[in-house]
Amino acid sequence: MKAVIFDMDGVIVDTNPHHRTAWREYYQRNGKDLSDDDFVQYVSGKHNRDIVAHLFADQTLASDEVVRLSNEKEALFRELYRPVITPIAGLIDFLAVLKKAGIQMAIATSAPVENLDFVVDTLGIRSYFNTLLNESMVSHPKPDPEIYQKAMKMLGVDPADSVIFEDSMTGIQAAKASGSYVVAMATTQSPDELRPFVDDVAHDFTEMTLDRLQQLIKVF
Repeated sequence: MKAVIFDMDGVIVDTNPHHRTAWREYYQRNGKDLSDDDFVQYVSGKHNRDIVAHLFADQTLASDEVVRLSNEKEALFRELYRPVITPIAGLIDFLAVLKKAGIQMAIATSAPVENLDFVVDTLGIRSYFNTLLNESMVSHPKPDPEIYQKAMKMLGVDPADSVIFEDSMTGIQAAKASGSYVVAMATTQSPDELRPFVDDVAHDFTEMTLDRLQQLIKVF
């Protein structure tokens, strides 16, 4: 194993409950309700432009208006999350172990760069990563594997030497399509729901070790 690539939301930080709160608040500000079922169907794992298209389905929005509306929601999210931001349990120690072992690391997120910078700098983890990828660096969002393919190219590693941590089915589809090994973080869905689609599952990083990842690649 030469590289580990992390999704951000639901993997580095358990932001999903806070995104749900922010989206619900944003929907309400625009005169609509967001039920739990609608969140699963139209929001969770979806790209912002698709969520905004659902929210404003009765309007024809120009591309710059979609960007503006998305940015408004993400600013609301950062405002709500800043006082309580915390890494997934065991993350920092796990990053330190990987770095000491000479494993290259990247974050590949569908989030905007403002959110990526907010998370890595607030947590103080930027120095662990060789490269950071955000939504603006790809043309095709997840479940397309482009962002993970680009991350591996930037790290100079092959899929067979890489492990990707994901949490959503959209992200898992992208990770598997990239040819890498995939470990699911059970922050968004249960282990039983995730296990058929990935190579390993963990609740958080206190369960992960370097040896466990290395054995994963040897097994397959």
